[in-house]
Amino acid sequence: MAVAPITGMLRRGLITDLSLGLGIGFVFGGGFWYGYHMPRTNARDKYYKKIEEERAAKAAV
Repeated sequence: MAVAPITGMLRRGLITDLSLGLGIGFVFGGGFWYGYHMPRTNARDKYYKKIEEERAAKAAV
């Protein structure tokens, strides 16, 4: 009884692994960027803008 050769398995596995890896990486990267990084950056920028406006108001008086 002969066993059929396994062809294309390595290429198919490689393509699947790369696709899943990149896809999951982009999803989690986007989640981090827009779910954590950008809100923290915006909060920091608002804080420093408020501090700068208070400093400018004190200097103008």
